[in-house]
Amino acid sequence: MFSSVTATLGQLTDPKLRNPIILSVIGSIVAIFLLGATVWYVLDWFTIFGGWLDEAAAWVASLIVVVLGFLFFPGAANIISGLFLDSVCKAVEGKHYPALGPARPQPFIETVLESLKFLGVTVLVNVLLLPIYLLVPGLNLVVFYGANGYLLGREFFEMVAIRRLTPAETRELRKRKAGSVFVSGVFIAAVMTIPILNFAGPVIATAFMLHRFERLRNDMKK
Repeated sequence: MFSSVTATLGQLTDPKLRNPIILSVIGSIVAIFLLGATVWYVLDWFTIFGGWLDEAAAWVASLIVVVLGFLFFPGAANIISGLFLDSVCKAVEGKHYPALGPARPQPFIETVLESLKFLGVTVLVNVLLLPIYLLVPGLNLVVFYGANGYLLGREFFEMVAIRRLTPAETRELRKRKAGSVFVSGVFIAAVMTIPILNFAGPVIATAFMLHRFERLRNDMKK
């Protein structure tokens, strides 16, 4: 996995990744802006008690919305990555895997719909786990990275693998290499929670998982 990380980070200055990185940063900023707008909207709801109760309720509401936004970002990153999936994959393949032929064309709407479905699942899972995140220090980090590592690993792996394999082959490879896919997903979840770096997180995740996919696919051939 270390070689996949170094290969990914070493290509971030590639001119072919410039536009995807710009889109990733813009998309991340928009997601944060929407979170901020949601905070202000929610705060307007907590002005009904009067006095210090309003202020306390506003702080609680702000904390909840910020936490939900933090949990929302990994899922949102998948939608952002769908905007430039093919261009990132082509850039990585062109540099590191030039012998590969053309990938299976995937309709843009198909990618977006799949990303929206994943976002819904991610938000639902994290909302259900919210009591653990808020009330069980220590365990909350294990649960957060475990749950999101599984979800992100599965989604990003299938997103890049489906370009080269049939859906059935993609699922089979993912199941046979479930441990490696999970660890890769935990790495992606970690990147998505590091300030500043997470702005380019969707690009890093896509490129990194493509490297992991090619290595896992080659392992199966041996």
